[in-house]
Parts: sequence; structure tokens; C-alpha cells
Amino acid sequence: MKRMTALLLCALLGLCLPAQAEKYDAAPAIFDVRYQTMERKEDDNRYFISKEYLITTNETVNEWLKNAADAFDEQLFPTMQPDPSKNARRNSRLDIETLHYLTGESCLSTLVLGRVSFDRVQVCSPFVTATFDLETGEQIALTDLFAPDSAAWTLMAQRVESHLNSLFEQDQRQPEAVSALCTRQALESAAFTLSGYELTLHYEASQVYPGRAGLMHVRFFYDELRPLMTPLGQRHTDNSRWKMVAFTCDDGPRYGQTQNTLTNFRHGGARATFFTVGKNAADSPDVVMRAFDQNHIIASHSYNHYSGYTMKPETMRQEVADHNALLQQYTGENVTLFRAPGGTYPPWIEADIHLPILQWSVDTYDYTGKTYKKIFYSVRNNVKDGDLILCHDSGAELYKAVPLMTEYLKKNGYLMVTAEELARANGVIMEPNVVYYRFIDGDYSKRTDSNLQD
Repeated sequence: MKRMTALLLCALLGLCLPAQAEKYDAAPAIFDVRYQTMERKEDDNRYFISKEYLITTNETVNEWLKNAADAFDEQLFPTMQPDPSKNARRNSRLDIETLHYLTGESCLSTLVLGRVSFDRVQVCSPFVTATFDLETGEQIALTDLFAPDSAAWTLMAQRVESHLNSLFEQDQRQPEAVSALCTRQALESAAFTLSGYELTLHYEASQVYPGRAGLMHVRFFYDELRPLMTPLGQRHTDNSRWKMVAFTCDDGPRYGQTQNTLTNFRHGGARATFFTVGKNAADSPDVVMRAFDQNHIIASHSYNHYSGYTMKPETMRQEVADHNALLQQYTGENVTLFRAPGGTYPPWIEADIHLPILQWSVDTYDYTGKTYKKIFYSVRNNVKDGDLILCHDSGAELYKAVPLMTEYLKKNGYLMVTAEELARANGVIMEPNVVYYRFIDGDYSKRTDSNLQD
């Protein structure tokens, strides 16, 4: 019955997309991008600044992005606290990071973050967004995507109000600030990005929760919005010609390795789903927040990474609850996805953890000590449209493989999206205590390829 429901949903959502669109063999050349990274130490290594410029095929876009990064440098450097130990790379940092997403045939969406941290505590993270048509260099506004009388404005106002009021349960919230962000004027000028299958509105947490240093994300999948869009909006969010996969990363965060993985995902234009372990997240909350601010999905891999076969059901539910409570302190959000330690999902279903459970259809086997090139070959030799790719950001080799994997996938016409995006793009709304291996045309079952195993 669930399979039939998913297929029916896929058919209904498909009405919004061109039928049987021919898939890209490679990303259009207009999407060729590269990064230029500049690092410097100031005042005898009491301050460390890392700034990156995204360079695209359009000079107007490049100038805007460079100016945005330089403005954060000028604005935030004077606010930094000096590191008396003169180990600023670790202790007193300004990281100016540019994320980018490809969508449609010529649309590039960007999020530029200015992140100040001291002694591994995030101090602030102001940001700007801009979405461009690379053919013309023109910026695209929400008012270009939705007509004045579109029902999308009401939908966005309702979700912004609901989501922002639900965050950081232990914090003092400013209801009047939420109300102000829900006005039509505020929504029309809201910061947003477009990714593979999601429009995301972005806000600074301090706007609603004083003292919070981080971002809040309000998410909308394209199947919700496309019927309400202008023709231009529908064109720029039509990714039916792209193939899609989702990177999923287990066992982190780990200081050093996870940051390097985040950098390389960012440079590859990839969003990912991080199945974190609670005890590791407790050791590196700054890394969790960095991943979340960069618009990745933070999911649950249990608190202690114990096998479900060794615990009672009530202990398993507590593992999930404790991890969720911890992550809620950092991101404000409740987790929506779970992966069983070791992939041993049956006891977690029996324990009724009440979350969708994700497996995988491509295993990089990066946890076995493989070199980064062999990790890449595991993806290159096996990947297909709709795959969930299993990685481990806690390992020493994954981040080295990420540039090879993202470059290969882009050259072969793939968008790298979150697991939730991949599901919705293929007509699947994930359900609690159901196991998912992949997502393609409404099918989430295990692939039977002989070279793929749990």
C-alpha cells in the first residue's frame, strides 16, 4: 500500500514537470565555476582570516560576489577578539564562505556567510544571499518568482510564523519580531536560495532569539510552490533534466575532518545530510552549527552509536531523544531523519523511534581505510540517478575524495541534494519507521545490484 501511495504521489507531482525530460549528460557550460581562497594572519598571528571568492562565467555576478565578501572582511575584522596564544587559525577566526547551488538551465543561487569565532565558539554569522541568471547577470527576486496575487505569499507567511516560533524551546523568543518577518513587505525582501528541489528562506537567529549566533532556515519543496510560481519561477526551478543524488555522512562531527569535508562540499556546490553521533556533536558544537548554517541537514545517528541489538526499546528511544535534545540546543530544530548505527535498522523499527530510517544504495566503504581515490572509484563505478551515497566525515580520507566525486557528478549531469530533496523530487514523502535505500521515480526499495550490500 505504501509503495502504491508513493507512486501515485510521484505521478501527481509529475504534473508540475515536463514529461520524460531528457537528462543532461553533463552540466551546461554556463555553470562552470571555481573558487579563489585567500588566507592571512594579522597582528603576529592573533587573528586569522579566510576569505573565498566564487568565480563564475558572468563578470557581473563575480563583481557582486567579490564585493559581498570584501564587505564582510571590512565589517567584521574590527570586531574580532585577539588570540593571546597566537594560534589564531584555531582560536580567533573570520571565515567568509560562499555557497552556491545550480538550478534550471542558467540559475545560480548563492549564500555568502561571514562567520566570526573565538576559542571555537561562534560569535556571529551575518550573511547575504543573491540568485542570478548567469545568462544576463541579473538578480532574481522573490517577486520575480511569485506574482502579487499568488497564494505562495500566504503559504510562506504561515510557515515562517510556525517554524520560527518552534525553535530553541528553552530560549526567550521575541514574538513581535516573528510577526514583523511575516508581513508581505518583509517576505518580498527576504533572503532566499534555490537549490535542487528546495526554496529556503534564511534568517539570523538573533532576529528572534537574542544572543543566538547562527542561522534559521525555513524550507519549501518545489512541488509545493511550482503551481504558484510565475513562468520565470517555474523555468528556474525546473530541474527535470538533471539527475540527482544525495551524499549522506555518518559518525561525525570530528574537528578538522568535518570542516575540510564542509569546505569541499561547498566548493562542489553540494548539499549533504549529516547523520551525527550525539557524543561527537557534544564535543564539537561549533562544527554542527557550521554545517547547519551552510544549509546542510543535520540528522540523527543515535547518541552513543550502540547497536540496537544490544539495547532495550526504551533505551533506544532515549538515545534518539537525548540526541535530538542536544541538536535542538545548537540548531533550534528537531531532527527529522535517522540512520541506525551499522545500518542495523530492524530493532529501531521495533522500538518505534518515529523517524524515517535511511539506508543507502552506494557505499563508499571509506571507513575501511581506503585511499581517497578508491573512495571516489566506489562512487564513479556504481552511482545512478536517485542514489543515497554512504560516507563518513569522521574519516581521514573522505574530504580528499569529495572534490573528485563532486566534479565527476557535475560533469555527468548530477545535482547533489539533501536526502529530503531527493525524496520529494521523486515523489516520496518519508514516513516514520519506514526504511529507505534510494529514491527514483517513487521507488525507495533496496537496489539488488550484486556489488551493493548493506
